[in-house]
Amino acid sequence: MKLISCHDGKLVRVEQTMLGSGGGFVTGLSDLDALLPPGGLARGAVHDVLWDDRRGHPRPGAFAAVLARAAARSPAPADDLRPVVWADPLGELYPPALVALGIPLDRLFLLRAADADAAEWALAECLACPGVGATVAPVGRLTRVAARRLQLAAERGGGAGILLRPASAALGPGAEHAATTRWLVTPAPGRRTVQRWKIELIHGHGGRPHEPVYLELTRGHDDDGHIGLACRRVETDRVRAPDAVGHRPAPPAAG
Repeated sequence: MKLISCHDGKLVRVEQTMLGSGGGFVTGLSDLDALLPPGGLARGAVHDVLWDDRRGHPRPGAFAAVLARAAARSPAPADDLRPVVWADPLGELYPPALVALGIPLDRLFLLRAADADAAEWALAECLACPGVGATVAPVGRLTRVAARRLQLAAERGGGAGILLRPASAALGPGAEHAATTRWLVTPAPGRRTVQRWKIELIHGHGGRPHEPVYLELTRGHDDDGHIGLACRRVETDRVRAPDAVGHRPAPPAAG
C-alpha cells in the first residue's frame, strides 16, 4: 500500500513500511481513544503535547507517560514493553512516578545531552532507532528543517515521538511542526488525592478535535502498585447549588 501526500507543492509517495511495523496504538482509556483518528495513534510518527506556559501551567508529563507506555507496548500475545527514552536536560524527572504509571525502570532510559545542539542530534538518533518504542522530549520552537528531520527520523525508527512543547513556541505565526496529532493539556480542578487535566485534540486528520475529555490520576494504588487512571467526557465534582437554592421562587411583592 502507498500513501500519497503533498509537501512543498510536490507529490510524495510514502510506502507502508515507512509508517512503522507496529501499526497504530491506543491508550486503553475509552473516552480518550474515542477522539483518535481511525486506526489509533500512528507509530513511526511525531505527536505534540502542548501546554499553556504563559499561564504558568506545568509540563504535562503524566499525559506524555500515558502515550509513551501505549506506544511502547508490544501487541498481544507478547504484550511486553519496548524501551522508552525520556529526555531530561534539567534533571527534573522523578522516575518512580513513571514506574507508578506503568513504565518500569528497566525499560526507561534517561537522555541528558551536553547542550542544545547535542540534544537535537540525540533526539533524532533515538527516534531513528528501531529498538526504541517511544521517545519523549521537551522541545521549544522548531525550524522547518528541524521539524522535518524529526519526522523522518521517527518514520525510519518506527517508534513514536512525543514532544512536550510550550504553546507559546508551538502555536502562532511562524511556528513549525510535523506532528501527526497535536494535543493541548490544561490543569483542571481536582482534590487532595486526585489530579485532573483537560485533554483536547487540536490537530489530527480523521480524529475528533476540540471535544475535551478529563484525565484523572488517583494517588491511591491498585493491586499492581500502579496509580489509578481514568478518563471521562465530563469534569466531575463540580460545585452545584441544590435545586432548593438554585431555583428559589421569587419573594412575594410588598403589600
